[in-house]
Amino acid sequence: MNKESFDFLSVDAASGITTIDSQPMVFHCNHYNRTLQNTIENCRHIDNEGILIRSAAEVTFLGMREHFRAQPWLTLDERLRYAEQLYSYCGFGLMPLLEAVKKSTGAGEYSLNTFSSHYGRALALNFEKRRVAGEYFDLGFAIGALSAAFDRPFSGLLTREAISLKGNQTSLRLTSGGDAFAYLFGLSSGTEVYGEARGRTSVIPGRTVANNIDEAAVVSGVAQAPLFGNERGLIPAFGVELTRHYADYYNLISIRFEQALTDALRKRPSLTDLLVYDYPALFHYKQYVNLEGMALSRTLLIEAGHICGFNTMGGIMGSEAWDGLVRPMIQNREDWLHGIVAVINALGWGIWRVAELVPNERLVVRVWRSYESMGYLRWFGLADHPVDYLVTGVAASLMNLLYEGDITGHPTLDLDYYYRINRSANAFWGEQIRCMAMGQDFSEVVVTRRRRG
Repeated sequence: MNKESFDFLSVDAASGITTIDSQPMVFHCNHYNRTLQNTIENCRHIDNEGILIRSAAEVTFLGMREHFRAQPWLTLDERLRYAEQLYSYCGFGLMPLLEAVKKSTGAGEYSLNTFSSHYGRALALNFEKRRVAGEYFDLGFAIGALSAAFDRPFSGLLTREAISLKGNQTSLRLTSGGDAFAYLFGLSSGTEVYGEARGRTSVIPGRTVANNIDEAAVVSGVAQAPLFGNERGLIPAFGVELTRHYADYYNLISIRFEQALTDALRKRPSLTDLLVYDYPALFHYKQYVNLEGMALSRTLLIEAGHICGFNTMGGIMGSEAWDGLVRPMIQNREDWLHGIVAVINALGWGIWRVAELVPNERLVVRVWRSYESMGYLRWFGLADHPVDYLVTGVAASLMNLLYEGDITGHPTLDLDYYYRINRSANAFWGEQIRCMAMGQDFSEVVVTRRRRG
């Protein structure tokens, strides 16, 4: 398979939405991937492992089933090779499914070992020492892929041998049969509400705030970059490691985390005080937000967006690719923000438009076809609250990088700098006021300087 022209990757030129086997795909980096997983893992009061593994198995199974149904002539070996190639192409690492099947000793048990895992490498960056392996996405992918390839349910578990635990390889144990994942075969995505959602077909406007960035040239330039897995199945780019990831994996784990935590707090309100010890960031944000009930989970998910904006967008703006593609167009500080928004519009996140930018004071961002809202509508129907947490967090971080800090001077994007610009008393904070998942034409986030509550 030619990685530069992956046969089953489809791009909608109007919206920038990329799909593989009908599954929407988006670019995210190792920092966001590990931060979002850490957010879910650190909550000891919910079934966090189940949320991560099931969500990975579901999106993988749906995509693989779509692919195999479209090509019923594929042999089992060809199905397994396709799953391996997709995994590597997307930057997840190496997943030797066929080798594991060939080496099986029988009885429906399989041992899979890999020396390259994006999630293993990302989680190994954590400051705190892990107690258990964390390659839950890898395990869920293997379960989903094998279930679709064999046309019967598989299950599995992680072992203590894991890259996330600073080991040389990650080992999975997989088993054919059982009831734990039999439900995959009755799974579908796409609610009736999703099909009727206004935001799926609303008109995407052009840019209205004047700037010096040729967005079409930026989007085209990013699209032509070789952003696919190397010989280790990894995508090192912009100073981070990227993945072309299942958008609905992010959506499912985020919303299920929100639902599970809300339910746990409803049953045991005293958890509100305990969670501050699980999530040190809440010590800071409780000064500005009334952290009760769902506000807790929303704040934590937005914080993951802050970290994504800081590391991914900050990394891009400090990269050679930025200097070559975007920097020559920049004539003032505000062009930095318009330039990074142009890059975002090549990532599959939806179409961002800067509706208002008051230097050093206020940013209003509108997003058409936001992958978070699209995913919520697809899986859960209409939302009764805003759900574009990634958009909210990234938009705030962009303003902090530009005005609270000075990304134009190429600062070192370490933890100290993150705390200095994102946790200052006068830092920027985003608030979502419109949401496509709530039935509106687009999502909108307003970013202003934070005030104590």
